[in-house]
Amino acid sequence: MYKRVFFILMSIWVMTTIHPAKGWAEMPTLDEARELYKAGKYEEAAPVFAKELKRKPNDGSLNHWYGVCLYETGEYEASIPYLKKAVSRRVLQSNYYLGQAYAAACMFDNAVEAYEKYVEALKKDKREPDSTVIAKITSAKLGSRMISGVEKVQVIDSLTVDSLSFFEAYRLSPESGRLVGSDALPFALPEDTPVVAFVPQRNDIIFMGYPLTGDNYDLCVSNNLLGGQWSRLQSLSATLNTTDNQSYPFMLADGQTLYYAQDGENSLGGYDIFITRFSSEREDYMLPQNLGMPFNSVFNDYMLAIDETLGVGWFVTDRNHIPGQLTVYIFIPNEEKEIYTDESEEHLRNLARISSIKDTWRDGADYSQLLEAIAQIDPEAALVPAKEFTFVVCNGIIYTRSQDFQNAEALRFFNMARDTMKQLTQAKEQLDKLRRTYAQSSTAEKSRLKPTILSLEKKIEQLSSQPSEYEKKARRAELSFRNLL
Repeated sequence: MYKRVFFILMSIWVMTTIHPAKGWAEMPTLDEARELYKAGKYEEAAPVFAKELKRKPNDGSLNHWYGVCLYETGEYEASIPYLKKAVSRRVLQSNYYLGQAYAAACMFDNAVEAYEKYVEALKKDKREPDSTVIAKITSAKLGSRMISGVEKVQVIDSLTVDSLSFFEAYRLSPESGRLVGSDALPFALPEDTPVVAFVPQRNDIIFMGYPLTGDNYDLCVSNNLLGGQWSRLQSLSATLNTTDNQSYPFMLADGQTLYYAQDGENSLGGYDIFITRFSSEREDYMLPQNLGMPFNSVFNDYMLAIDETLGVGWFVTDRNHIPGQLTVYIFIPNEEKEIYTDESEEHLRNLARISSIKDTWRDGADYSQLLEAIAQIDPEAALVPAKEFTFVVCNGIIYTRSQDFQNAEALRFFNMARDTMKQLTQAKEQLDKLRRTYAQSSTAEKSRLKPTILSLEKKIEQLSSQPSEYEKKARRAELSFRNLL
């Protein structure tokens, strides 16, 4: 009797232990794991390969699959031993992924070697490497040169954001402009053409990347015309727009310094961040420069924006391999570039990758107040255009910006009113200064100052009525154009 009860109880225990609701019963089989691997579900497949490797640590295929899974989930350095093992077991594709892992870990010389061995293996197999592999080798060689010039940048925070709306995380001061998506533009674009555009506070121009011709994106602008209309998109510069993709522009308040992203042979990864400046002598932009590391990586890095009011910058990257999401880094821009010089190779690689934002902080630095100031920024405030002036056209119609005018002649008269008012103000200030000097001067000095004072008094008398007269003409021209007279 007791034996029978004991047997039943043991049976129940075995069943519930070996077949729990969540446990071995839900672990995919090896065949299922391979299917998950093929479908790009690396995180789900990895535990199965790891389990199988305990039984077969020298299996080339298992090492390759597990190494690829680690790489694809951002565990770059951890993937290297498994991929090296797979290479030793003559898994051809493993050298390619080993190159990928080395490059992601900023071990560029190793990456070049792995890629070249992959090319060699392909040729032995009487197969020609495609252009992607050749581009990877070029990229790794570029990275090898860049790694010695990693900029000292204080990265004060990072955010994980949705890949489709990442720009909404940028909390820019109104003075710095705003980033908007396709749905917030004052004109329509094809639904299948997503863009992130930059609009300065003055709201007179829009910068964006857009495929004007073909499939590649070009840097484009649209200008605000009279009457709330916008010009057709046109190329920003033939110097900047190449056969590669150029997108994600951001212009500083000086109207000359432009940041943007570009892919192609001059880029370390997919998109890299570049800087250029407008030359008034050339009447075009200067040759762009790659910002280097840590801003750029072997992955996509783009949309650098700088808030000059707060003294912070932003950029976004997919270097951390988070499905459907991106990482936004907030940093403090340097007035002059300063690079790391006394770091170990391993630490330099970590700084280049931004493996830890705390490693970039200055000793004793406290960024809490700055982060609080960023948090207080109201992104909606940038949607309110800057007020330039107050001009009453008629009851109920008040203009505050030049763009409000619908008639060019009216705007011309209004600008003449502003110019003459400026001249009048300057003349009055000069006259007041001369009168104070005159009161304290000698007889001889008074005689010398008198003609200048009389001339200014005459000029002021002539100018006094002009601003209001020009404003009347501006008001009449605008009302006539709008059929309100």
